[in-house]
Amino acid sequence: MAPTLVLNPAGRKMESLKVLNQPILICFLTISLMFSVCGSEPYDYMQYVVQWQPAVCSTPNYHRQKCRKLAKPEFTIHGLWPSKFSGAHVIYCRQQDAFHINKVHSIRAELNKCWPDLLPDVPHRYSAVCSRHRGNAGFWCREWQKHGICSLFNQREYFNRAVELCTTYNKKIEYILQRNQILASNTRLVKSINISDTIYEEFGRLPALRCSLRNDYLEGPRQLLEVILCFTVDGKYMIDCPQSIIDRPQSIRYCPSDIFFLSSATDTLQSALSWALAALLLRVAI
Repeated sequence: MAPTLVLNPAGRKMESLKVLNQPILICFLTISLMFSVCGSEPYDYMQYVVQWQPAVCSTPNYHRQKCRKLAKPEFTIHGLWPSKFSGAHVIYCRQQDAFHINKVHSIRAELNKCWPDLLPDVPHRYSAVCSRHRGNAGFWCREWQKHGICSLFNQREYFNRAVELCTTYNKKIEYILQRNQILASNTRLVKSINISDTIYEEFGRLPALRCSLRNDYLEGPRQLLEVILCFTVDGKYMIDCPQSIIDRPQSIRYCPSDIFFLSSATDTLQSALSWALAALLLRVAI
């Protein structure tokens, strides 16, 4: 049987294989959901993505009841992603380069702190390879198999670099937001531009923000889910994030002008009540 030709989002032809192994199938499915490039295509820069735990645990369809509660709200690593200036992620490259937990043994304590799996018990999140790993290691495995193998780093270098970025930036982001009176609250809206400007003024480079819905309906304010800092391909130098990931009003992760920066995870009813209160306060202020 002849190979089938399909078009990726950039319009280039790609040949499918006679037998689709799991990574290739996942890659094709991912392309249908988001703009991504599969294979060994070179990348332009790295996205260092940190997530805000209360928002992760309040996002619809994120299995709130299974979400891990931290001692205090904080930014933790979601991933370190090779990316294209077009906005695409480069994913699922060297499938033979499997994740080995022993390669991160020396920094495991730091990884557990910086890179916890906030959704450890959600079924069907991992491939068969990564489902063998317990606890946070399953998440690390998934991020390595999907993103890390496409980077210039070997596994040890990749996770070491992630820990270095965590140590340098995670607490700093939280601190500068607080210093500029951008305080976490379940009832008060904040300006997304104020968050971006505060980060820019501190680091001298444009960040990108990603937001999620606050309840189970496609309406109402969104919540800050992730902050993205962008770096050169070797992960050493911060650069401006490209407009392709900053200005995306049609994206499900788009951040409008007024958003929540949650102080704690909420369920749908709490979200609806705090949304109504915030809307009322906004009207009064106007």
